[in-house]
Amino acid sequence: MKTEQKEEILNEIRKIHGITMPEKDPAFAVITALEIVARRYLKEVDLLMVQQSANYETTTARYLDKAKELAEIKISAAVDDVLIRMDEYKIKAIEEMKIETPKAEVPSIYWYLLYISVLSSLGFGYAISMLIFT
Repeated sequence: MKTEQKEEILNEIRKIHGITMPEKDPAFAVITALEIVARRYLKEVDLLMVQQSANYETTTARYLDKAKELAEIKISAAVDDVLIRMDEYKIKAIEEMKIETPKAEVPSIYWYLLYISVLSSLGFGYAISMLIFT
């Protein structure tokens, strides 16, 4: 203990209790012993705090790694599920397209109109050519 600290303690004791004590008083030996014990105790507490902090960091790192692994598993399972559903939807859509594909069918009236127009143009062409060349 430093002399300044001893003097401060003596002044406090004089002020509070009105007792004057010399610096060689056995109370200072007790105070010094208590100070030594307190320092040792604080060193042990500091060591325990460092160990506990290291354990906390290790545990936190383990929890973070586990959480990351679980998140990756969940995400990959969700992606696999989406891919499976997309494949199922694609197969279903292709099957529906095969079933619903309409065949282009020209109504028979159009064929009749086509025949009539071709025949009439041939007939008129023949008639006109006969008029011109005869």
